[in-house]
Amino acid sequence: MNTRESIPEQSGYGRIRQRKYAIIPFILGLFFLFGVTTQVHAQQRVTITFENEPLANALKQLSKESGYKINFSTEDVQNHKVSATLRNAAINDAMRVVLEKTPFTYERNGNLISVIKREQRRQASSYKIQGQVVDKQKMPLIGVNIRATDNVGTITDVDGNFTLNVAPNHTYTLTFSYIGMRTEKQTVKMESQDITMKQVVMEEDNAQMGEVVVTGIFNKARESYTGAATSYTQKQLQEAGNRSLASTLRNLDASFNIADNIGIGSDPNSLPTITIRGSSSLPTDVKDMQVSADNQRTANQPLFILDGFEITLTRFMDLDESQVENVTLLKDANATALYGSKGSNGVVVITSKRIEPGKLRFSYKGTLNIEAADLSSYNLMNASEKLQFEKLAGLYDVPGNPIQDKELKDLYNKRKLDVERGVNTYWLKYPVRTGIGSRHYASIEGGDESLRYGASLSYNNVAGAMKGSERNTLTGDMFLLYKYQNFTFQNRLQITNNQSENSPYGSFSQYCTANSYFTPYDEEGNLIKRLENYYYNSTNTTNKVYNPLYNAMLPNKNTSEYTEITNNFSAQWDILPELFVRGQFSVTKRTKRSDNFLSPSNTEFDDFTGDDYQRKGRYTYGSGHDLDYSGQFTLNYTKTFADKHQVFGGLGATIEQKKSELYSITGEGISVENMDFLGMASQYLKDGRPTGTEATTRDVGILFNFRYVYDQRYFVDFNGKYDGSSQFGSNNHFSPFWSTGAGWNLHHEAFMQNQHIVDVARLRLSYGITGSQNFPSYLGIRTYQDFGGQSTEGWYGAYLLAYGNPDLKWQKTSQINFGTDIELLNRRVQFGLDIYNKITDDLLADVNLPLSSGFANYKANVGKTENRGWELNLSGQIIRDVENDLRWTVGVKAAHNSNKIKEISNSLQTLNDELSNQDKYTPSFLYKEGESMKTIYAVRSKGIDPSNGKEIFIKADGTETYTWDAKDQVACGVDEPKVMGTINTNVRWKGISVNLIFGYRWGGKSYNSTLANKVENIKPYQNADRRVLYDRWKEPGDVATFKGVQDNTKTYATSRFIFKDNAFYASSMNVGYEFPTEWTKKYLSLSYVALNGYLEDLFYKSTIKRERGTDYPFARKFSISLTVRL
Repeated sequence: MNTRESIPEQSGYGRIRQRKYAIIPFILGLFFLFGVTTQVHAQQRVTITFENEPLANALKQLSKESGYKINFSTEDVQNHKVSATLRNAAINDAMRVVLEKTPFTYERNGNLISVIKREQRRQASSYKIQGQVVDKQKMPLIGVNIRATDNVGTITDVDGNFTLNVAPNHTYTLTFSYIGMRTEKQTVKMESQDITMKQVVMEEDNAQMGEVVVTGIFNKARESYTGAATSYTQKQLQEAGNRSLASTLRNLDASFNIADNIGIGSDPNSLPTITIRGSSSLPTDVKDMQVSADNQRTANQPLFILDGFEITLTRFMDLDESQVENVTLLKDANATALYGSKGSNGVVVITSKRIEPGKLRFSYKGTLNIEAADLSSYNLMNASEKLQFEKLAGLYDVPGNPIQDKELKDLYNKRKLDVERGVNTYWLKYPVRTGIGSRHYASIEGGDESLRYGASLSYNNVAGAMKGSERNTLTGDMFLLYKYQNFTFQNRLQITNNQSENSPYGSFSQYCTANSYFTPYDEEGNLIKRLENYYYNSTNTTNKVYNPLYNAMLPNKNTSEYTEITNNFSAQWDILPELFVRGQFSVTKRTKRSDNFLSPSNTEFDDFTGDDYQRKGRYTYGSGHDLDYSGQFTLNYTKTFADKHQVFGGLGATIEQKKSELYSITGEGISVENMDFLGMASQYLKDGRPTGTEATTRDVGILFNFRYVYDQRYFVDFNGKYDGSSQFGSNNHFSPFWSTGAGWNLHHEAFMQNQHIVDVARLRLSYGITGSQNFPSYLGIRTYQDFGGQSTEGWYGAYLLAYGNPDLKWQKTSQINFGTDIELLNRRVQFGLDIYNKITDDLLADVNLPLSSGFANYKANVGKTENRGWELNLSGQIIRDVENDLRWTVGVKAAHNSNKIKEISNSLQTLNDELSNQDKYTPSFLYKEGESMKTIYAVRSKGIDPSNGKEIFIKADGTETYTWDAKDQVACGVDEPKVMGTINTNVRWKGISVNLIFGYRWGGKSYNSTLANKVENIKPYQNADRRVLYDRWKEPGDVATFKGVQDNTKTYATSRFIFKDNAFYASSMNVGYEFPTEWTKKYLSLSYVALNGYLEDLFYKSTIKRERGTDYPFARKFSISLTVRL
C-alpha cells in the first residue's frame, strides 16, 4: 500500500491549581489575544549525523529536530538509505544534503515539506489545478496527500489549499489520501487554462479510526490487539443520542448496560446503575443489598478514565459530548489488566477533543431540549370507577351496626353526587410539566505544529419532567500544547460547576394514590391541606391523606452543588524515533454542599405538639471536599526489524492519593416560614449532633506491556501491573495482576491474497487476572467511634466499632476471552464475536463471629461468582453509492450474560436463612450457591381459586395450600435478560442523514411489584390500577387473575406476579442536515452549518404492564441543535 507518513502527534494533559474563578475570563482573553496576534515558530537549525540510516527514519528524525512537518511515501523511500553529517544547518540545506544522492527532491510550503521524485518536478508546466480539501464539518485539512495519475503530487497547506502543476490536454485522476479519512478520487480534464476544482470533502474512515485502541495508558494497534474493546468516534456518539454520554453508549454497545430503574425514571439528579459484562461483586454490607441502591450500584460499576486519569460517575454523567473526541470500552482482562486492582468491572476510556493546527477557528453548538412526562404506563381509575371499586370492596358496609353503616352510606352518596357533578381530578397532571432546557458549547482554537491553544465554555441546563427539578452544569476548559525540538508539553485546565435542584412536589407515587373524587382546592380556590382524615369502621383504620400539593407550595429548599477543578499536565521526550518517555500529573480539587429546608408548616410537623412544637422547621446542611493526586510515568519503545518483526515494549509507574471529608448538620426549630437559613435553627436535631466522615486511600503501581508481531500475521502480548493499595489488610497491600493474549491475522496469509471477498479475518484469544476495590477505605483496619462527643474529666471516650482483618486481600477476577473480527466485500460487511468466561474469587463479604467477641461479623475474602456470555456485532452497507453520495447501513448488536454464584460466606448463608423466614411483600434476592445473583425467590402459585377467590400456593413438597409460608420459597426465574441489544439503521444522502436506534431485551423474568402493590397490597380507600376493579375475583365461578375484591390480606412474594420480561423500545432517532458549504459561505459567511433533531425514548413496548417511574416519571425527549463554525 502506498501511504504517506508524517511525524505522529502524541497526546497528554496536565493541570495547575486555581484559587480564584475570577481569573478565568482573563486567561481566556489572553489565549484569544495570544492566538490572534502571535505566530510562534519553533523551527530550528539542526545538527545531526546519519550513518547508513534508512531514508524514512532520517526524514522522521529530521522533522523532529527541525520542527517542520515532512510528508513522504513509505513505498517510494523504503529501499533507500542515507549517510550525511549536518552541523547547524537550515532546513533547506538539510533537505538538500539528505536527498542529494537519492532520486528525490522536495517542495516546501511554509512549514510543510513534501518529498517527491525528481521526475515529478521536471513534468511541471505553467498550467495549474487548484482547490481546497475540507472534512465533513468544512474545516480545512492540512497535509492531505494529493497525487495525479502521472505521479505529480503535492500536499495541502494550513488552509487546506493545494496547487498542482500539470501538462495541458490530458485527463488526470487525482487521489486524495489522509490518515483517518477515506481516500477520495476525482477526475479532471485539463485544457489550455488553469482549473479551480470544487471543494473536496473527505469523510472519516471509521475502519481507520478504529485502527488504534486507546487504553488510557499505552495505545495499541487494532490489527495486533488481542483484547476485547470497542471504540466510538465523536461522529458516532453524536449520531446515537443527545441526552448524556451514558445513554449514548447504551445505544451503541449492548455490553454497556444501564439498569432500568422503574423508581427513579428520568430524574436528572439520580445516578444510574451501570455494568459491563454482568455483576461480579457483592455489596460489602450484605444486609444493605436489600435496601441500599448506592451499595448495589458501586459494587459492579466500571472504572471511568478521562485523558488518562480516573473520574467519578457524577463527572462522567455531566460531561458534554461536544468535548469528547472518542470513547473506548475495555471489557476483558487483557484490555483492563493495566488498571490492576480497579479493572475487573471494565473500563470506560474517554479522550477529550484534540486541537488541530491551523488558523484561529470558532465553533458553536446550541441545543434546545424538551422533556415530556410519559404517563402511558399509568392506568388509574377515574372517580366513578374508584367509587364502584370501593363499594364492591365493602368500604361503605358495616353489617350489624346500622348507625355506622348509615354514616358510611351518606359519605358514599355525597361522593357519588360530587362525581355526577363532574368531579374527576387527574392528579398526575399537577407535578409534571414539559421541561424546556438548553445546552450551549462554544470554543476557539488554533496554532501551528509548534504551539496549539484552545478554550471552550459549555453550559447544560436540564429541566426535568417534574416541576422544579433541574440540573445545571457550567464547564470551562483551556488547553495548551507546545513543542520544542524533541519535547512536547501539554496542559489542560478544566473547571466544572454543577447545581441541581430536586422537585418540591415530592414522590410521584403520592399523586398516583390520591383519589380522583378529591379536589386540591376548595370552592374559594384555596389549597386544601388535608384531603381526608376519616376513620373507616369497615376496615377499622384511619385514612389520613394530605394534599400532596400543599407541601409543594410552601417555601422549601432541596439543592446540591459541586465545583471541580482539574488540571492535567504532561511532558514527553522523544529520545529516538522509536523511543519516548512521558510523564503525566493530575490534581483534582472538589468541593460540594447540599441544603434541605422544610418549612415549619410542612405536614411532617403536624404531630409536633407540646414540647415538640418548638421543633417545627428543619434545615439539613452538608459540606464536603475531595483532593485527588495522580501521577504516571511511562517509557515506550517500538521497533521493526527486517520488515517482519515488530516489537513494542512499555514500562510505567503510577501513584495516586484520594482524600475526602464530608460533614452534615441538622438544625430544627425554625419558626419563620420562609427563612431557609441554618442560622435560624434554635437547636440541633433532637438527640442528634453534627456528623462527619473522612477517607484516605493511596495506590501505587508498576506496570509493563510487551507486544510482538511477526509479518503482520501472528501477534502475542503480555501486560501486567504490580499494584499496591492502602484499602487492604496490612499483610496484603500488594498483589500482581496480569494478562496475556495471542492472535492471528488470516487476511495477511498467502492463501488469502488473491481473493476480493475477505478484507479482514482475525482470531483473538486472551486470559488475565484483574481486581476490584469498589468499597470503603477502612475495611482492613480496626475503626473506632466516639461516645457521642461525651468526655469525662477531659478524657474523650471511644469504642471499637469494627474488627480489622490484616489478611484482607484483593478481590480477583480471572477472565478468558475468545474473539473474531471479520470484514467482507471492501468492508461493506463487518462481523465481530466475543465469547468470555469470567470468574471472580476472594469476594469481599461478611463473616460471622462468636457473640463473645463483641462483634457480629467482620470483612473477609469468602465467595466466588461466575459470568459467562457472548457479544455479537453485525453491520452491513446495503447501499454505498459514492457517486450520488448515498449510503444506507443496517446493524444488529446482541449480548448474553449468565451469572452464577459458586461460593458464599457463612454470614451470607445466615442472612439467606433469615430472609427465607421473613414475610416479604416483594421477593428477596437471596445469594445461594448454584444460582444467579439475580434469581427471584417466591412461593409458587397455581392461581386464584374460582370458587372462593383465594390464591392456591404450591408448597416445597408439591402439595397445595391456601397459606403462604416463607419456607416454601423457591427459585422462580432470573431478573436478567437472556439476550439484549440494539438494532440500528443509518441513511445518508447528500447533506441529509437519518439514524434510528432500537433496543430490545428478551428471555428474562421480572417480579411486577408495582402491579402487586397497585392491585392487591392496597387499602380500598387508595386509588389504584384499573385492573383492581375489572380483573379481581368478585363471585364464585369467576376465572380471575387477582384475589377477591374484598380480600384485604397481604399478598407476599408469589410466582403469580413473575412475568416474562421481553421489551422493544425506540432509543433514539436523529435527523440531520448539513448545509452546502458554498451557500453558507456566500450568504452566511460561515464555513459550516448543520441542523439536527433528536427524539429519544419515543416508545417502550413490554410484555409486562406496570407503572414505570414510581418516584419520578419517565420522559420522552426531543431536542434540536444548531452547529456553526467560522
